[in-house]
Amino acid sequence: MVTPILLALITLGCGGVIRFFSKVAGENDGYGPTYMLAQCIGFAFVASMIHVIERQHLDLSFRMTGIAIVGGMIGAVGVFALILGFKMGGEGSILFPISGMSVVVAVVLSILVYREPITASKIVGLALGVGSIVILSR
Repeated sequence: MVTPILLALITLGCGGVIRFFSKVAGENDGYGPTYMLAQCIGFAFVASMIHVIERQHLDLSFRMTGIAIVGGMIGAVGVFALILGFKMGGEGSILFPISGMSVVVAVVLSILVYREPITASKIVGLALGVGSIVILSR
C-alpha cells in the first residue's frame, strides 16, 4: 500500500501546482481555451515519454477511449471554470478549497461504482475534509 500512497502524494503535489497555474492564467488575463490547449501539449509530451519508457503498445478499448474523452471534456469544463473564476477576481484561498471538494465526488463515485466499503473512518474523514473546506472558504 506504500506505493499507491506515494503515487497519491505525487498527484497531490502536481494537482496543487496545476491548480495554482490556473490562478496564474486567470490573474494574467490568459485566454482559457488557449491556455488549456497549451496544457494539452504538456500532457501529450509526458504521456509520450511514459509510453516510450515503458515500451508498451498503444492499446485502449473503444469503451475506455470513450470514457477518456468524456473525462477529458468534464475536466476541461472544470479547468475553464476555475480559470474564469480567477479572471473574475476570485481569491485562491476561497476557490481552491471549494474546487478541492471534488475529492468528495470521486469518493462517492468510487463507493457507488466499485462498491467500496463504507467505514466509519471514511465518513469521519470526509466530514472533516468538507468541514475544513467550509471553514477555509469563509
